[in-house]
Amino acid sequence: MDDPAYTAAEQRAMRATIRDGAMPSCPRCDVAMTERPIGGGSFGLGYARKREWLICPKCRRSALFDVRRGTRN
Repeated sequence: MDDPAYTAAEQRAMRATIRDGAMPSCPRCDVAMTERPIGGGSFGLGYARKREWLICPKCRRSALFDVRRGTRN
């Protein structure tokens, strides 16, 4: 693996695919990525981060994205 990180353009394309409601493919391998949700924040805080971790099962590269929360009830 020459370059272990995704470029900024590759990450923008993956984020756009997620916003459209689809699961992106790895821009390097063209293999469907797997998704792992990551929670965040603590009890009592006024905020909580929700992140998605996308991992390519073939080349093992990954990308971590913040997911925008909807309104609070």
